[in-house]
Amino acid sequence: MSKRPFVIFAIVLVTLAVLVPLWAFGADGDSENRSGDLPAGLEEGQTLFETNCGVCHSLYAAGTDGNFGPDLDLLLAPSGAPTGPTAQQTIEATETRVLNAIENGVDSTTPGRMPPGILAGEQARQVAEYVGYVAGRG
Repeated sequence: MSKRPFVIFAIVLVTLAVLVPLWAFGADGDSENRSGDLPAGLEEGQTLFETNCGVCHSLYAAGTDGNFGPDLDLLLAPSGAPTGPTAQQTIEATETRVLNAIENGVDSTTPGRMPPGILAGEQARQVAEYVGYVAGRG
């Protein structure tokens, strides 16, 4: 019996063992690369979001898969990232919506809903700016 089929199989297996993880955990598996070129000043908002919000909310750019809250890409930007002449207005409106939810909660009288005051002040503003900018980019 020839060893050639076993050698070829071993080479294919080793090649797949190297290439599949690289493909699976490439840029899409790294939250640092998901949002593309993140403008200066939004990195702290990303970190705060991942730490304080990512357990509950999914957001592609942050690499989070929340378990309880809504997917913020679908909720805040269902047709994708804003483009065109009104893009900045849309981003600012999203920031305001997120900041309001952080500060006031979302139907906090119902158990399991978002409570108010998870973050406050500058930290709340940083998260709102980050989410406003990256929602729908993915």
